[in-house]
Amino acid sequence: MVRSVAKRQFGVSTRLYRHQRLSREHLAEIAAHGFETVEVVADRTHVDFHNPAVVADLQQWLAEARLELHGVDVPIGTPPEDADQALFMARRLPMRVLVLHAGKPRGAAREVERLAGFASPLGVRIAVDSSSDSMTPAGSLVHFVETLDAAAGVCLDFAHAQRGGDLVDTIETVSEHLITTHVPVDSAIDWLSALTAVQKVGYEGPFVFDIVGRVAAKETLQRARKVRERMERMLVTE
Repeated sequence: MVRSVAKRQFGVSTRLYRHQRLSREHLAEIAAHGFETVEVVADRTHVDFHNPAVVADLQQWLAEARLELHGVDVPIGTPPEDADQALFMARRLPMRVLVLHAGKPRGAAREVERLAGFASPLGVRIAVDSSSDSMTPAGSLVHFVETLDAAAGVCLDFAHAQRGGDLVDTIETVSEHLITTHVPVDSAIDWLSALTAVQKVGYEGPFVFDIVGRVAAKETLQRARKVRERMERMLVTE
């Protein structure tokens, strides 16, 4: 069995609601299914981080739902000023990470280094998403992170790594830089092997369900909760 750590957090990305304005009801629905933290997608049609009133509402809704803000997820192609405003939300709302979907390595390096300069004083870490097309295989992502002139880490997308080959090998490859995760609801992942590897490399952060809303959110969250319960049964004391 897998060695336990302090109570593991599980979260949900608001990608589930990306094509809607994020609302109090959405966050309440996530909390009602037993999740403790959220990752908010930095899309102005979803959450307008430029508007202080919207940020204030988000702060209130999170408090009402008793959810923590784990971080924000910046999609590829996001204008720099939008990424900046999503990050600056940390001035009001504490968060841990900004997940960046990287484009071509040279431009991505400049963007990561630029954002890292803003992020560090705010206590936020930049994590490059492993599903970024230019960052595969995992060894290329590790090389990219290690050659940056700024501190950054990896957001490991379990589903993408599983499709690309050996998930356990990928976990071990990125282990020194792993700071957050995206996990799927539907997959052929061998969770026991994956969780054993995650524990072995010392990752103690949350597992964030990153789900595209193809069916009703309630149904998707119910499935995510079942996957979580299965994972938790494996995360038990030896």
